[in-house]
Amino acid sequence: MHDKKIAVSLATLESHNHIVGDIERGVKVYNSGGVEFEECEPNVYWARVPHKGEMKNVSVSFTKDGQDLSRHYCQCTAHNNNEAVCRHVVAAVLTIQGGEAYSKMELGKAYKFESRVTDVDTARAYGSGDLEVLATPRLVALMEYAAYTLLEAELEEGQTSVGANINITHTAASPVGISLEITAKITSVRGRTIIFEVTASDEGGEIGKGTHTRVIVDGEKLLAKAKSKLS
Repeated sequence: MHDKKIAVSLATLESHNHIVGDIERGVKVYNSGGVEFEECEPNVYWARVPHKGEMKNVSVSFTKDGQDLSRHYCQCTAHNNNEAVCRHVVAAVLTIQGGEAYSKMELGKAYKFESRVTDVDTARAYGSGDLEVLATPRLVALMEYAAYTLLEAELEEGQTSVGANINITHTAASPVGISLEITAKITSVRGRTIIFEVTASDEGGEIGKGTHTRVIVDGEKLLAKAKSKLS
């Protein structure tokens, strides 16, 4: 077995464009054995995967940290110009890394919490407007908190997550005193990059929705790099 750490989770494979059912079928091909592979350059592998009495040629390139695919190719999809992950790519990845990579990240996992609009949450208080209704920056912070909290329980010691992107629409005003419900749901896992669907509603219905991206990092290293800017 090679020394390089390759650890692509099934959730990451599923987050790529993939042929329906071929994640599960690829696991079965892997468990049946017979996949051959070799590393032709750092993080780039060729593999031969059994399929109905013949062998399919597969190539797989991994990201530098080994937690995601950067490129992949299989004979079975190439003739249709289809770049979807197929069962042969799945079987090759699992064989190269020595099995299913352990991950707490699951597509569809969600976290929901309730809050209430107070005087300090308003557009007037934030300086983003002059009305005493929920400020859009506060809504963004609540959505980020939901995603951050969902990930917090899934991380290893020393890890944390940082916001990388958020794109939402704030569609309805919420007055001081009204109750809010904020939800974050994992929709994509690409190695250390996690994408969420975020939604918010008050007692009158939906008030906002969108997507939020967070990246898992080493907390101490990131903080040290940030502080180095002061030197």
